[in-house]
Amino acid sequence: MAKIIFMGTSDFACKSLAALEGANYLPELIITRPDSTSGRKRRLSMPPVKEWGLAKGLPVWQPKNINSEDSVDKLISMSPDILVVVAYGHILSKRVLSIPSLGAINVHASLLPDLRGAAPIEWAIMLGYKETGVTTMFMDEGMDTGDIILQQATLIGPHENSGQLRERLAIISQQLLQNTIDLVLQGNAPRQPQPLTCHQYAPTLDRAIEPLDWSLAAITLANKVRGLAPIPGSYCEFRGKRLKVYKANGLPGSAPKGEVVIQGKRLLVGTGEGLLELIEVQPAGKNICTALDFINGYHIQQGEVFL
Repeated sequence: MAKIIFMGTSDFACKSLAALEGANYLPELIITRPDSTSGRKRRLSMPPVKEWGLAKGLPVWQPKNINSEDSVDKLISMSPDILVVVAYGHILSKRVLSIPSLGAINVHASLLPDLRGAAPIEWAIMLGYKETGVTTMFMDEGMDTGDIILQQATLIGPHENSGQLRERLAIISQQLLQNTIDLVLQGNAPRQPQPLTCHQYAPTLDRAIEPLDWSLAAITLANKVRGLAPIPGSYCEFRGKRLKVYKANGLPGSAPKGEVVIQGKRLLVGTGEGLLELIEVQPAGKNICTALDFINGYHIQQGEVFL
């Protein structure tokens, strides 16, 4: 039986763990990031992968620095055959990558070499991609630059947000990872080298990307809303307070940038090109609601302005 060590943190990684369990490839050790504080009350919470591992009675290790001497020594002592890395959140050193006898395998949520980086799912939608997918690869020292093993493509729905797409890609990754490990253990895994550069990178999301810029085209804004939903969400300012936007649609038409247009039960906003229909929003301190409930509850008037 192959000796596998798994590295991951998120819910996406939990799907890969479930696939390993189903294929009788349960890892001998699960490595994840340390517990972190979250929420307004700053409560300490476990990474989803830790919760999954503990529920299965598997050993879980949470090193602060996976590349430290102590961490490397512990990994060497375990003599793993394969290191499986899925949404772990840390870059691995050359020493760590060289430890498993059959290589370190990564699952990445894009069709590499396109969309290398930390947020390929969000960027695929924000950039208006019609297709994306999952790639498995042998890891090297670069950022998602290792030799490709397997890939599977899927179309992105016109109204699909990043949360929905993430769920589908996580399911796709399950069978792809199982097939990849089978091939690696058989010594038949293909190795397709990647080019040095890629068409588009997918950098880490930061707070600066969340505001809606009404000078942009409506379709661009609609893609941003989809790409950032449900987390972290995009927003604008209305009556001096933040208004989160979770669902929107780009439409033809024109109005001054940021100006409200009421069409029956629909709430539209002028943009640099076209109109953005707001469909689901969240006023500050309130629950998510439909645009109609927002219009009625706040008595939105034609000609008001979103900033």
